[in-house]
Amino acid sequence: MKTVKFLMLVSAGMLLVMVGFALAQMKDLGSPTVKAESSAAPESRPAFQPAPSGYPSFADIVEKAYPAVVAVSTVSTRSGNQQFGEQEEFFFNPFEFFFGPNQSPMPKGQTPFRQGGGSGLIVSSDGYILTNNHVVDGADKVTVTLNDDREFSAKVVGSDEETDVALLKIEASGLPVLPLGDSEALRPGDWVMAIGNPLMYRNTVTAGVVSAKGRRISSSALDDFIQTDAAINFGNSGGPLINLRGEAVGINTAITRQDQMGRVVEGIGFAVPINLVKEQMDQLKTHGKVSRGYLGVKVGPVDADAKDYLKSRHGIDVRGGALIQSVDKGTPAAKAGLLKGDIITAIEGKDIKDSRELVHKVSSFAPKKTIRLDVYREGKKKSFDVTLADRTEGLKGEQAGDDDDDEGAKKATLGITVEELSQRARQMYRIPEDIQGVLIRNVDPKSNAFSKGIRDGLIITEVNGEPVGSVSDFKAAASRIKSGEMVSIYIQDGNAGGSYFYFKAE
Repeated sequence: MKTVKFLMLVSAGMLLVMVGFALAQMKDLGSPTVKAESSAAPESRPAFQPAPSGYPSFADIVEKAYPAVVAVSTVSTRSGNQQFGEQEEFFFNPFEFFFGPNQSPMPKGQTPFRQGGGSGLIVSSDGYILTNNHVVDGADKVTVTLNDDREFSAKVVGSDEETDVALLKIEASGLPVLPLGDSEALRPGDWVMAIGNPLMYRNTVTAGVVSAKGRRISSSALDDFIQTDAAINFGNSGGPLINLRGEAVGINTAITRQDQMGRVVEGIGFAVPINLVKEQMDQLKTHGKVSRGYLGVKVGPVDADAKDYLKSRHGIDVRGGALIQSVDKGTPAAKAGLLKGDIITAIEGKDIKDSRELVHKVSSFAPKKTIRLDVYREGKKKSFDVTLADRTEGLKGEQAGDDDDDEGAKKATLGITVEELSQRARQMYRIPEDIQGVLIRNVDPKSNAFSKGIRDGLIITEVNGEPVGSVSDFKAAASRIKSGEMVSIYIQDGNAGGSYFYFKAE
């Protein structure tokens, strides 16, 4: 009996010891040592690891740049049935943003107006400010708010619609200035920052990299945009794209929300290269506009197949240049004797790399300047002296309706520029093979055609009942329209079908 009691006491004691040990082990699981030992990782490491020292901090750069970035606000008025254009940057009402638009009618007798705005950067201590043309275009009143909350009435000194740049002036002195860098030195992968006022959130900073250079996003041959994934939103337009040296290397201008097929995309923003802006600042300040040279040709690349053809047919080695696809009648190129099929290889003795460089080089010269072009024609070298025209006037002449009308009637302008419907365009815009017509390349934002909703990428198949199968057909039909007459245009939108549009010729 004593032996049994003894054994029971020993067993109970051992049980208590085991339970205590187990409890002790459970308590120890809360200690850092046991947690680290129980981790699946082979070795312990801190929960937070600082970023490698090579990563930049943008704080110091932003602190220096802030004072030179401004908010630009505009007021535009209209009367009667006049519609606002679609070039306005943003019109933001916090109540509408959260609760929906206010449908209350405008009080009788009050002039309708809208408010908009964007961003800008100070480029001189005496008050010159760069922004986008579309931020201030059509504005009756422009106000600039500095980083220290001072407000100034601003004057639009000059603007250029084709590159979407405007120069403002406020009456102030001793202002902080954002230095202008070298956009040509940028490389894809370089860090950049966008500073601006998206949706009225002042002094917003976003960061990313240069995604690409030389992007073309409109019908303008001068497009040379910097693409970036730094977030750009409505209200950022006109603000600076800044490098790690705190220099402005671009002016934030545009964003892409979806592709041609309607698929949503993110992280695609565009900025005007600052080198292009620097080239035209003096003209904006002095003349209020930018005048550029104009040749009057359509050009394309000299690709590998073209080079092989020239080598085998004429025995010449062409390393670059621009192939003339067509020469417009009455233009400087036509008057100088240039022909379709000529390859322009040099301007003023300097080699031309490609068709894009040709356009930019010609545009850099002033109208009425005579330049020397070196070309290959049927394998032989030739030179031509060409006196350039004004690019703005020349492009207007390309638009439909600028041909001479009968009986000296006033020339009509439809505000639409078209081009032949190529196979590439069919693929891009998903246009069936059975649709014949011309592709709309550009629509003047101030035209009646634009206000009716006609846009680039659509196909014109008929003008005033006349079938249109080529650019010459379109121009012939448009030439018979006089200013002030009503116009009927039938437009196809790929597979979406067609519609008639009616508007008054200008």
